[in-house]
This record gives sequence, structure tokens and C-alpha cells, in this order.
Amino acid sequence: MRKQFILFMFLAICLTSAVYAEVWFASQPQIVYNIGDNLEISTSVSEAGKQLEASVVCGNESKLIFLKHVESETSIEILQPLSSSFLGELIGECKVAAKYGQDIAESSIFKISNEIFLRVATDSFDYSPGEEIVIKGDAEKANTKLLDGFFELSSGEISAAGIVENGKFEANFTLPENIAAGKNSINFVVYEKEKEERTNRGEKNIEINIKQTPKKIDVALNSQNVKPGNNLNFKILLYDQSENVIYGDASFLIEDLNGNSFMKSLGKIDEDRSFFIEKNFSSGYYKIKAYSSGVYGERQFYAEENEEAEFRMVNGTLTIKNVGNVKYNKAVQVRISDIVEIINDELEVGEEKSYKLMAPDGAYSIVVTDGSNSISGEGVSLTGNVVSVKEVQKNFFTRNKIIVWVFIILVMGMFIFVTSRRVLKKNFVLSEPSSFGKMDGGKSVFKMGEKPAVLKEIREAEHTLVLRGQKQDAALVCLKIKNELNKESKINLEKVLGIAYENKGAVYKTGENAILIFSPLTTKTFKNYTNAVKVASGMAKTLQEYNKKFKDKINFGISVHSGDIVNRIEENKLKFTSLGNTLTLAKKIAELSQGEVLLSKELHNKTMAEVKADKIEKQGFEVFTIKRVADTEKNEKFIQDFLRRQGIK
Repeated sequence: MRKQFILFMFLAICLTSAVYAEVWFASQPQIVYNIGDNLEISTSVSEAGKQLEASVVCGNESKLIFLKHVESETSIEILQPLSSSFLGELIGECKVAAKYGQDIAESSIFKISNEIFLRVATDSFDYSPGEEIVIKGDAEKANTKLLDGFFELSSGEISAAGIVENGKFEANFTLPENIAAGKNSINFVVYEKEKEERTNRGEKNIEINIKQTPKKIDVALNSQNVKPGNNLNFKILLYDQSENVIYGDASFLIEDLNGNSFMKSLGKIDEDRSFFIEKNFSSGYYKIKAYSSGVYGERQFYAEENEEAEFRMVNGTLTIKNVGNVKYNKAVQVRISDIVEIINDELEVGEEKSYKLMAPDGAYSIVVTDGSNSISGEGVSLTGNVVSVKEVQKNFFTRNKIIVWVFIILVMGMFIFVTSRRVLKKNFVLSEPSSFGKMDGGKSVFKMGEKPAVLKEIREAEHTLVLRGQKQDAALVCLKIKNELNKESKINLEKVLGIAYENKGAVYKTGENAILIFSPLTTKTFKNYTNAVKVASGMAKTLQEYNKKFKDKINFGISVHSGDIVNRIEENKLKFTSLGNTLTLAKKIAELSQGEVLLSKELHNKTMAEVKADKIEKQGFEVFTIKRVADTEKNEKFIQDFLRRQGIK
């Protein structure tokens, strides 16, 4: 009995010890944690003397956060920073599991999140290209704390970044001028950083609408040059800011350069249209003007020369009519059986002439051709002695018209008589006064205060469309000014242009460029290329001397180029049309120049004998720098004389 009691007491003591060695959570975790937060939790044990172990458990993964042998205290505080380096892949719904001796306790479920909730608002939905956008937003972490971090936005070519402070951020940016029309999605990202690693993150897309804005209207032609007798096919194209076609209506008209219109109409954008060029449509430049949605544009086309005749043959009489738009001057071959006759005659536009075909009485096979057009006939009856072709003369002095012609001749005779008497009473000046026509002391005998007619020096050039002029190869010197000039600099710049005037060059000023044109029309020579190089060298030397002497420098570039122009002298100006890329290339090379003279490849090829130059490459362009110019001493003397006359040196 005694042994049984002792055994019972032993078991009771063991059971009592097991019951009292307990662990529990005195405080529970928060509902949500973000990466970077601190996990703080309190545990209590029933008695000291055992090892306490605690871990964060998320699904099937766990990480130890506390391990300690409890010596005397019964309340233990556990603190674990939830850094990204600690958590690794631990994220989502989690709990803290604590083990003390054989007892195990679990905390309430909580969530570890890397989410940031983002709210974004714009002041509008529709925007135009180039417009400024202001976007504001709020950022709150999953743990309900306001974000202090960063934001980024992106949409195609658009990007911006900034700081999120106390949960607030604001983004300002300007839409590109060429942004595509339509719905445009802007992606926003907000985040926190731990060292250089992004931890918590939020993302949101917002959508804005970009308006389609008409920017350019163009006329697409099937050909820039049109042969009379054919259709000019074209269509009107209206482009938005991103070069996409805007469909709708457009009005257009076709006119010559004097404003005389030939066709007016309203049509659809991108619709095929045609305009028939008559065979006698005057040769020259014309333009199609188009207008739509507040945008205006035009395109030129050229009606080519058409030397064409129409042949008709009736009862042995051949009629040739000029149906083209220029003088008809072709040789016409007339074959009567095996015998060939040639008609060499000129016909003005619209003019026609008739020719009598003759041959010994009989029926003949006839073929008439000028190499382009032909007419033929079989069994044509002809009469005469020999095969020949004679022009049929029109008899202007018929009985019905003889009285009219007599009257016209009498009136013209009286006019000539009266005019001659008036002319004989006056003195005329045909040239500048010389020793001829002067009295002693050099006084002119010219009466009535008349002045001799002197042709003024051509100094100014005007870039315009020249329809009737001479096509010539001209030398061009382009002076590019690359900075703002004060009054003194502008005065000296005009002095520099005096080099062009002294060498019979005409100056065309456009924007920051002054283009000196040496045309055979003004210089009276076709050898202008080397002279243009000398003038350019003189200008460069003059500007360099000026920059040495004065504080306000002139930043410049100079190019020398040659190309085709169509030009004429009118209103004491050289009016010209640049062909191809003549003007564009001269400007481009001057832009590349940094205070030196650069020659184009075309100009260099024409001046190899007189100008020694080194080839260099600038931005993909092959240009040449001057090494030596023939007659260097003479050229240097010219430059020094000019500098002295202008008071620059």
C-alpha cells in the first residue's frame, strides 16, 4: 500500500510539472505588415528554466526569429525587422509559432505584403499635342501608412520621376508635338527602396485621349513633270501630328503663278483626282493649292514643252496645224509614192499652214510624218507636171478687203509722219556722256535736264519662281551668322558684303544666311568658280580681322558651292529659282563651317587647277578646306586693299 502511494505521488508531481510549463502570446501581431516594418510581439511562459523558440511561418516556409533559454523571467519581448534580406520569399498570410519545452503556441494570422495602393487623378481626359499635363496622386502602403518614397511614369517617349512625400506626389510633363492620336496609357509606379533594392511597390495605369490635330496638308502627284495631252493625277493628303492621314474634305484649286485659276473643287482627302493637260497648255510651272481644317499647303508641277503638229489631208491639200504649246519647227517628210519631199517651216502656237501636193495626173500612196505623228492615204488623186509640195498662200488683198487695207496703210503713214516730226525736235541720250557732245569746261549739251540712261549695279537677289529665264551654272558663297549681332557688328557685316558687290555678286538674304550669287548674267563671264573662292577667302579674312580687333565677335561659317539656277534680271534685281538641292547644300555646308571656308565637292571639281584643297569629312559630308589659291599674292593684295578701304584694318 505504501509503495502504491509513493508511485501515485510521483506521477502527480510529473503531471503537475507538465501542466505548468506553458507558453502563450501576451500580445498579438498587427493585421498587415509591409516589407521594412518591425514585427513586435510579447510571449509569456508559466515558469523559467526551459528554451523558448519562435518562428515566422508563411505557408510551408518558416524562419526562426527567437531562440533563448529562459533563466528567470516569464515575459519575453520578441522584435524582428521584416527586411527583404530576412524575408526572402516569405510573403502572404503568416503566423508566429512559439515552442517552450513541449508546449506550442501560435499567434493570430497576419499578412506580410509588398503592396502600395495608388490613386491617380488628371485634370482632364482629352489633351492636344504639346500640351502640359499635371497628374496628382496618393500612395498608401498596405499597412495603412502613407508612403515616403519615389514615383516613375512612362508612356512611349514620355517619362518622368519624382518623390512621394507623406503619401502625396505630383507629376508635370509636356506631351510631344508628334505624339500619336488616340487612347494613350500612362503607367505609374511608386516604390520604397532598401539600400538600392526596391521593396514595396504599387502600379497603376491611367488612360488619356490625344486629340488628332491637323498639322500639314500636301498634294501627292503622280509626276512632277507632265507632258501635255496627259492627265495630271493627284490626291490631297491631310496629316496629323504623327504623320497619320486625317480623313475628311478639302478644297483645292489649280492656278498659274500669276493667280489665273483653271480648276476649283471640293473633294475627299486621299481621293484620286485628275486634271487633263491640254496639248496646247502653256509650258511652265503651275501650283495646286489645298486647304482643310485650317491648314494650307501647295505643290508645284511643271507642264513640259510640247512641240506637236496635227496633219489633215483633203483633196490633195495637206494642212499642218501647231497643236502644241511651243513653236513648231520640225522637218515634215511627205512621201508621194517613192518620191520624198521635205517641208521645213515654222508654225507659231495655234497657227496652221496648207500645202498643195502635186504630181502627174493619177492616184498615189501618200505618207506624211515628222517622226512623232503620221498620216497616210491610198489612191489620193493628184494633178500637176512633177512631184512637188507648194505652200498655199493666203490672199489678204481680196476685193472685199482692199479698202480696209488702204485705210489702215494711210493711218499708219500719218502716224509715222507725225511721230517723226516730234522725234526730230528732241535730243536723245543712248549712253553715258563722253567727250562727244560736251562743250568747253565739260558742260553737257543735253537739254531739258535729261540724264543719260545708266544701268544700275545689280546688288540684290530674290529667290522666286522664274518661268522665263536663263538656266545657268552659278557659283554660290553662303555666309552663315551663328550668333546675335549688335549694331556695330551689323555695320561691319555689311562692309564684308562689299566684297561681293565689288565682284558683281548679287546678295540674297534669308534668315541667318547671306548667299552671294555669281551668275553669268551679272558677272558677264562663265568662269565664276575660282573668283567665288577668292571672295569667300576675303570675307573670312575680313571677319577674322574684325574678331581680333573688336570685343563683340561674329561667329560665322562660309561655304562655296556651284549648281544650276534659272535666273533673269528684273526690277534691278537678280531673280532666280534654285534647281535641285543647290541652295540647300550651300546652307548645310555653311552650317558645318566653324569660321573657315568649306568647298563642296561640285565646286572643288571645277576649281582643281586653280585651288588646292584638302578633303575632310564633316557629319557624313565630303567637303574641302582651302590650302592654296592660284595668284595668292594678287589675291592677298586684293583682300588687304579691301580691308583698308573699309577701315577694318
